[in-house]
Amino acid sequence: MLDLKFDYGDCVARSEQVEWTLDDVMEEGQPLDFTRPFLPAALVGHLADVPGLDDATRLHLNQIAGNAYLNLFQFVEEYILATMLEHAQAELFGNPQAMRALTRMVDEELKHQELFKRFRRSFDRDFGHPCGVLESAAEVAHVIMSHSPIAVMIITLHIEWMTQQHYTESVRRDDTIDPFFKSLLRHHWLEESQHARIDMLELDKLACMASEEMRDKAVEEYLGILDAFDDLLGEQVELDLASLAAARGVALEPATKKAVEKALHQCYRHTFIWYGMTNRNVVESLEKISPKGAAAVAARAERFA
Repeated sequence: MLDLKFDYGDCVARSEQVEWTLDDVMEEGQPLDFTRPFLPAALVGHLADVPGLDDATRLHLNQIAGNAYLNLFQFVEEYILATMLEHAQAELFGNPQAMRALTRMVDEELKHQELFKRFRRSFDRDFGHPCGVLESAAEVAHVIMSHSPIAVMIITLHIEWMTQQHYTESVRRDDTIDPFFKSLLRHHWLEESQHARIDMLELDKLACMASEEMRDKAVEEYLGILDAFDDLLGEQVELDLASLAAARGVALEPATKKAVEKALHQCYRHTFIWYGMTNRNVVESLEKISPKGAAAVAARAERFA
């Protein structure tokens, strides 16, 4: 249905070419540089519009958001791991190349989770103040996986193509951010590029077995998952504001706090929701499996623009 120009064997071969180890990217306990921003301007641009913030506060906000950014990936990869284990099990007596691709993906996602946990441990040690992040990954994974397999695969496709776009359009081109943070995201991108293709192969498989009604319903579920995720992003914003107050030693003035809260939530929405909804590969996939659903997604994307 998706008319893909690659297969599972291609994904395995590319994965073997770009493979890296945890210590290649970040040794346990590695110190972090807090003199430079972590996230590129393209991902936190709305914060630039908030008046009354000094340079030190803007830098703290960027670094707090960078820590949350990595944790959010570690957070969602909890359900991706469980999902891909299920898909690999379904191939136990099926396509051996699919089995290899899926099991490599599971191993790589576990590695990514550990990488982000290493970063968080260093961040918590070196930043000077604890910074709150979302912790309910297992509960959220259970909720996501209660949806139809096609809906779960669509949100997975959204996340992994979104990751690609962040790096290629924003991170790679920004020379102002911390080089180590950029390297970490580059290594994540190298392996996620294969995961996004595996997602498309798995989505194609599921879509071919589903009725038009089932595919349309799956897109509705996908939109519902995004709405729920937006609520979680709002929770992360509140945690970030508390972290900023601890770092500054004093809370922001009420009007400034409200402006930062609004801007930061919009940054997260743009980064984690809008990017995925408008990604060319996601849009084209949805147009093929559910034209009705693709139109609904395009209309909803305006809300997160």
